[in-house]
Amino acid sequence: MTINVVVIDDHTLVREAVCRMIDSEPDLSVVGQAGGIAEGRTVLAQSLIHVLVVDVSMPDGSGLVMARAAREASPRLGIVVLTMHNDDETLLEALDLGASALVLKSAPSDEVIAAVRRAAVAPDAFMATGLAEALRRRDSSDKPRLTPREAEVLDRLVAGDSIAAVAKKLYMSESTVKTHVSKVYEKLGAHNRASAVMSALRLGLVKSESIGRSR
Repeated sequence: MTINVVVIDDHTLVREAVCRMIDSEPDLSVVGQAGGIAEGRTVLAQSLIHVLVVDVSMPDGSGLVMARAAREASPRLGIVVLTMHNDDETLLEALDLGASALVLKSAPSDEVIAAVRRAAVAPDAFMATGLAEALRRRDSSDKPRLTPREAEVLDRLVAGDSIAAVAKKLYMSESTVKTHVSKVYEKLGAHNRASAVMSALRLGLVKSESIGRSR
């Protein structure tokens, strides 16, 4: 079986190099590529694919958010996060959103190819270099463990958005947003928005320049 792959990365040279690398393998085929989130959504909608290879940071959005949406739409889709960010936060977010693998852009080509092949047959089995150490550090951390969705809601609260605005921007119902807000308050030991913001600042979950900067 030929494994169909879509590659989304805003760095043209990187994207083209990854596409050539994948296409050079007899069992792999790049059936689409894009340089951003909006273009990537169109490519995904038009292509029958087995594996999505996506960068984390792009000018028009987050590759991790896009990966989560792709996972929700297609539970058997393999997702390989290809990134230059070698940090626990990126790795653990990729794990939490349901990615199949996280591979650094500095990794050897055979590691990228192996991740694509594995993602095609075992999309639910996450792999990444340093995963065990990152999990140990997370388990020993005093910071509350917010889900990716809770973190997004917290970010919008810090920015000053109303419940209705959060629901509109994150494509959720207001009742769902209120449920996430309740869980965020509980995890932060907060009773209202102001105390939640202060707790989030103290714990390093948000930056002070984000306060009141709705977008």
